[in-house]
Amino acid sequence: TTGEEDKVAILKRKISEILVGLDLLEISTYYLSTKEKQFKNINIKEFKQMMIEAEESKTENNLLRNSLLANSINILSENSDAQYPQKIFELGKVFENDKESETGIAETEKLCISLCSDAANFTEIKQVLDYLMRMLNIKYEIKPIENASFIEGRCGAIIMNNKEIGVIGEINPTVLKNNKIKMPVASLEMGVEELI
Repeated sequence: TTGEEDKVAILKRKISEILVGLDLLEISTYYLSTKEKQFKNINIKEFKQMMIEAEESKTENNLLRNSLLANSINILSENSDAQYPQKIFELGKVFENDKESETGIAETEKLCISLCSDAANFTEIKQVLDYLMRMLNIKYEIKPIENASFIEGRCGAIIMNNKEIGVIGEINPTVLKNNKIKMPVASLEMGVEELI
C-alpha cells in the first residue's frame, strides 16, 4: 500500500496554522497531571469516575489528563505576571475510561483555546471559533448549557451535525480565584476527530 499522512495530523496542522495566523501562541503540556489541577482548581466536584491514575508515578503528577482546559488554565496561572493579552491554544490527546477499548482507556484528540485579558469575553472566543470553522468550511451552532468551570448563562455546547463536540464560554470567577488569575478568561475545548 502507499503510505499517506494521517488525516488527524493534517487537520491539526491546518488548525495550528489558522490559529497562529490569529496571533495565538501554541502550548504543549504534559499528559500527566494532579487531582488539584485537573479537577479541583477548575471547579469540578464529582471526579472519582473520571480519574485514571498512573501506577508507581515518581512525581505528584499521577493522573492522566482528561481535559486540555485544566492545563490551559494552569499555564495562565503560572504566567499571571506576564504581559497581557495572553492568547494560547493546545492540540493534544486526552484520556478517559472506556470499557470497550482493549486497554480500558480511550484516547481522543482535542483542541483548547484560552484568551486572557481585561477584554476576554464570550464574543471574543466565539469570533475565534467562527473564523476557525469558516476556514475549515464547517457549519456549527451553539446551545446554552451549564458547566461548573464556566459562568452560568455565558457557556454553550458546540454542536455539529446534531452532536455535541465541545464547550465554549467565560471561565467561572471561582476558577480564576483558585488559580490566582487576575484577568477574565474565555475558553473553548472541543474534539478534533469530529471535524474530519
